[in-house]
Amino acid sequence: MHFGTLARSLVIALGLSTLFSPAASAAAISGKTDLVCASVDVVACTQGNCLQGQAHTFDMPNFLFVDVKQRVVRAKEQESDKIESPIKSFEVTEEAIILQGFENHRSWSLGIERATGAMTMSSTGAAVSFIVFGNCTEY
Repeated sequence: MHFGTLARSLVIALGLSTLFSPAASAAAISGKTDLVCASVDVVACTQGNCLQGQAHTFDMPNFLFVDVKQRVVRAKEQESDKIESPIKSFEVTEEAIILQGFENHRSWSLGIERATGAMTMSSTGAAVSFIVFGNCTEY
């Protein structure tokens, strides 16, 4: 499987990051409203080797959209390029929002700090794993 295609599928399956920096977040994220997330830094690892870069380095979308009501994460670079992954677990705690799922034989997990919007996503698989750092905000 092409690394870029795999990477794009994983980030979409993973979940999130945002348009604004954590400092720009005026109010806590409720977990009741849709989110837009921006990927800032990405680390991709295979057995014994890791690379660091931005989303485009790994052919991943820069923005992800979390549809809270439909329980899906979507990426849409262009109108014809819409990809989505279902959210299997959606938890809101006092401090964090945690999303989890699986797709294409991979598991993914996304954690968002409610006070700031800071997010970390991870996706694990047999061949390659990803960690994505970024920010989310409600829209």
